[in-house]
Order: sequence, then C-alpha cells, then structure tokens
Amino acid sequence: MRQAMKFVLAFLSVVAITAPAGAQNRGDRNKLTQADIAEAGTGIMTARDAIRILRPNWMSPPPLGRQMSSDVLTPGGGSPVIIIYINDVRQPDIESLGTVPASRIVELRYLDQNRAVLLHGPGHESGVIEVITLDKRK
Repeated sequence: MRQAMKFVLAFLSVVAITAPAGAQNRGDRNKLTQADIAEAGTGIMTARDAIRILRPNWMSPPPLGRQMSSDVLTPGGGSPVIIIYINDVRQPDIESLGTVPASRIVELRYLDQNRAVLLHGPGHESGVIEVITLDKRK
C-alpha cells in the first residue's frame, strides 16, 4: 500500500511540473486568463465576449431566496445585477465590459456573493466580476 501511495504522489508531482502553464488554471471556474481567452480562438473581442462565450454562468443572478440589498437591484427594482470592477475601479454598469479589448485582458475573476461582500463590502450581494488589464500592471 505504501508503495502504491508513493507511486501516485510521484506521478502527480511529474504531472504538475510538466503541465502547460494555462492548464493549471483550467479547474478554476472563477477565473479566466489571457491564455484561456487566446486558446478559445476567434470571436472574443472584448471582456464581455470572453465571459459570454467562456463563462456565461457569471452573468446569472444568484439563486432565489438570498437576501439582496436594494442597491444591487437594477433601476426600477428589477433583477439583481453583478457589479463590475476594472483595475479596482467600480464601473457604472455591466456594459463597461464591452469597452475592454480582449487583447488587454490579463485576468477576469468572478467573486460569488460571500467573497464579493467579504472583499468589497455590503451592496455586492449579487457578486462581482473583476477585470485586470495590462494597464494595471504598469
């Protein structure tokens, strides 16, 4: 049994070392990198396209029954909307994703309700999409 366990651990360490750089991120459904976007091919021109094609579930509102503060509702009391941050700056609406060229994206991250409120505070109960661009890395 010990021999089998040693073999499995040795195999996993070799796989982790030899895996392509982008492959290490594949299991993270809450992150998209520049490599993920490039691998997806054509048709992705903006951050909004990347999310629409590769992670459409990020745009869905949280399950019914969760408490929502009034400031995460669309004007007129509609459905909850996700909040967008581009390089740590809160954006006025989700349409701002369409202004970020895919070629400038370093990483996109989705924060669920709990993580969004923990990191950004009350009013983020519908979740957050964070966009990090090449401009931030300067």
